[in-house]
Amino acid sequence: MQLLLLINADKTSVLDLVNALEKIPKILEVFPTFGRFDIAAFCEVNNMDEVRQLLKEVSMLNGIIKIEVLLEI
Repeated sequence: MQLLLLINADKTSVLDLVNALEKIPKILEVFPTFGRFDIAAFCEVNNMDEVRQLLKEVSMLNGIIKIEVLLEI
């Protein structure tokens, strides 16, 4: 399954978060954005347990305010 994480972040930590997200194996591509969200991250997971695990890992990073998930099923 592929999913897209749309992340709102503390403005002072966007580039630090991009660097941290790039190190997570399930995240294929990540980049800062302009507009409603600060960061977009394309991910590949095998099941819903991996989705939950990934969201838990990402949400624990410093500077994350909110995550919106778009899941392809």
